[in-house]
This record gives sequence, C-alpha cells and structure tokens, in this order.
Amino acid sequence: MFTWRVASVFATAIVLSLLVCLVGSCQPVGTAPGAVQARQTEAEAAFDGLVQDIDLLYTVNRLDLQKTQLQPLADLVGRLQAEKDKLQPTRQAALAELIPALREKRALLVQDKPVPADLEERIRASQAKLDDADEAVTQTTAKLVPDLKKLLSPEQVAIITGADEAHAQAEELLQWVREMDAATFAEEGKANAAELADPDLKLPADAIMKLFSDARKLSEADYNKQRETFISKLSPLYMPMQEAADSALLDFFGSPRLGAILKEKLG
Repeated sequence: MFTWRVASVFATAIVLSLLVCLVGSCQPVGTAPGAVQARQTEAEAAFDGLVQDIDLLYTVNRLDLQKTQLQPLADLVGRLQAEKDKLQPTRQAALAELIPALREKRALLVQDKPVPADLEERIRASQAKLDDADEAVTQTTAKLVPDLKKLLSPEQVAIITGADEAHAQAEELLQWVREMDAATFAEEGKANAAELADPDLKLPADAIMKLFSDARKLSEADYNKQRETFISKLSPLYMPMQEAADSALLDFFGSPRLGAILKEKLG
C-alpha cells in the first residue's frame, strides 16, 4: 500500500544509513571501544526515530487533519499509550521468563545437543504468558476504536485502514475489463469473476460477471455517469475485514512517536 510513500522512506533510510556508516568509520585512533559503541547506538536510535517519524508524517499529512481534530487526537493517543503502559509490567514479566529459556535452548543447539522436554515446556508456558499479555493489550486498546472513529472523518479512516485503496482497485479492474477486446474478455472475464467471487458479500461469480458485462456495454459518457455505482458494488471485494481495519487504526495511533508529532503540528 502507498508505494510512493514506502519508496520515499526506503530512500531516506538508505541515505541516513550511509551517513551513520560514514560517521562510524571515521572514529579517531585511540577512541575507547565503549565510547564508539555508545555513539553507534545513539546514531542508530536517531536513525530509527527519524525513519519512523517520516513514515508517520506521510500518513498524517495525507489525513489533512483540521486544527479542531489535532488536540483531541493527541489526547486520545496519550490515553492509548497510557493503557498500553499499564500492561507493560505483565508483558515484561513474561519476557523475563522466556528470554533465559530461549538462551538455554540456543546454547544447547550451538553444541548440537538435544533440547530437554522440560525446557521446551517452560518455553511454551512462557510464550503463552506473553501471548496472553499481548492479547490483553489488544482487548484493552480496542475499546478506544469507537472514540478514534468519532474524531476522524470516514475518508480519514479509509486512508489509515486501506479502505481507500479498495475504491482505486475496483476502479482499475473495471477500466481494465472495459478495455479488453471481446476475445480476451471471453477468456479472462469468467476467470477473474470466479477468482474474486465472495458469497459472504453476496457477490458470486455470475453477479460479478454481470457487472463486468454491463460496464462494457456502456459508452464512455454513460459509464462515467454510472462509474461510482459500479465501483461501489465491486469495492467490498477489496475492503479490509473489520478486525483488520480496527487493528490498523490501533497500530497507527498507538505509535509511541505519534503524540509528539501531533503536538508539533499544533505548535
């Protein structure tokens, strides 16, 4: 999704990583290894933060948030982070059990020794605790999704969840179908309709095929008048499931760096 944004982030990442490498390779002779390591760690942290901020800002700018939205969203992002922070001790406790057990397993595998059943059981038990902690975070933060949706327009929600891409994909598909010659449509139309069919959405293959055929029959002018109707019928095929859409909202607004960005926008 958003190829142009991803490409830009990758380009930024490459430039910044080259700068980090150059800085790391120009340490003066006699510099203490610990000091070099500290500077490298600091540079990597700065690099990671910049890349994350740039990625977030592309989406924030696409949202075109109004001034009246910024403060309530910043407050809600703070609440979301606070809810996550409350559950961190449980998660950290699970990690404190799991990591030593995994280190034990790694050491045995390095020596090509068998892993005892009791160690595997400890790992499974600790992993289960970690999974439970993560699920608790998900369940707690999910309660804030309705509040997020109240502060955002449907178009803004669509940008974050990827629902806006569903419209674009349906439009591209219909244009492709309309541009096919008769022979290609006879071969490709049914195959694509069968592949896209989703009975749960009340869009079986024959219904999709009829949409294709109806769109092909129209003149350019008539199709332009009815295009949104056709798109609205096909776009549900590309829509994210509700759970995935809510998860996308929580992932975006749950970013630890987003609150500071929203406050900068306010400033």
